[in-house]
Amino acid sequence: MELNESRNIVKTLAQGVHPSTGQVFPPDSPYNDPEVIRALFSVLDFVKQAKKPRLSIEERRGQNLELGRPINSGLPWTEEDRAIVKSEFQEGTTVEKLASTLGRSSGSIVAEIIRQDLVPPNLR
Repeated sequence: MELNESRNIVKTLAQGVHPSTGQVFPPDSPYNDPEVIRALFSVLDFVKQAKKPRLSIEERRGQNLELGRPINSGLPWTEEDRAIVKSEFQEGTTVEKLASTLGRSSGSIVAEIIRQDLVPPNLR
């Protein structure tokens, strides 16, 4: 059975309808129970998300720019970028300058600074 066919069956069940006959389930049917309906729609959402193709790093960068985000937003950190954060921050470079240089948000730079224990705990 194809994934799309399975998805359609689950969607029909979530609507309280028998997928083979088209008959509406009686009110006391499990398929008319709100918890079951929510569970079925959750499964549909999961399947919908799982079908999304993985974008390459270049495609994600392009998408970030289209959405007005920093170019490297949401991308994995490289060891080189981590080393830059460490050395530049210790030399006094501002978070904003690091964010601009590395194409990251200020929040991600702060998170990396904290992850690397570059500031004392009482200043976090």
